[in-house]
Amino acid sequence: MRYSKLILVFFISWCSVQLAAAQEKATLTQLELGLLRGKSKTLWSEEIENRFNFSFSAFHGKEIKPNHYLGIHLGYDNYPDVRLLPIGLGWRGFIGDDIGSKWMGGLNTGFGTTFLEKRERTEWFSTWHEGGVYFHPFLGVSMPAKKGNWALTASIGYKWQPSSYLEGSHSQSETQPKIHPFWTRDALPEGFSSLNKISTQYHSLSFQVGILF
Repeated sequence: MRYSKLILVFFISWCSVQLAAAQEKATLTQLELGLLRGKSKTLWSEEIENRFNFSFSAFHGKEIKPNHYLGIHLGYDNYPDVRLLPIGLGWRGFIGDDIGSKWMGGLNTGFGTTFLEKRERTEWFSTWHEGGVYFHPFLGVSMPAKKGNWALTASIGYKWQPSSYLEGSHSQSETQPKIHPFWTRDALPEGFSSLNKISTQYHSLSFQVGILF
């Protein structure tokens, strides 16, 4: 039920952006490829590792005031142990002349989903991944193309994103406990006799290049 409500919220938000475009409001689309550089720490084992991870993001928004855009942000982050799909809201702001390069600032925030990760079930056990709220501010530059109404972008920022791996024992072999599609709120959900959770906090320095139009 809550899963359906979340989808409905984002659908309404997307329709709002499209409606604004129809009302002759300026819109902006940005596509970016990048790297996430950081160290991962597993809270239970205290192990730390250096990493470079691939990232992709897409932003589509409307102009809410001159040089400020608010809209939908979608992404893909390939971490060492989990693939996260960020879904949330984004903001873009620009400083500079109408002609020439502009300074660019941005913020993406929302929830990192784990739809690409499989949920394993046996007679007695279930294992799965969960995401969490992410936060990604960045600064960069926008460089307009000589021909066409588009520009190249480059940015550097900070991205924080949590993830968890869970393994639970069923209370009965016939039981198939319900697993929430986003995160498990209870310390011991109904249908489990035990639950182990390993949480990882991803703190990353992001380097991104892309286009906007």
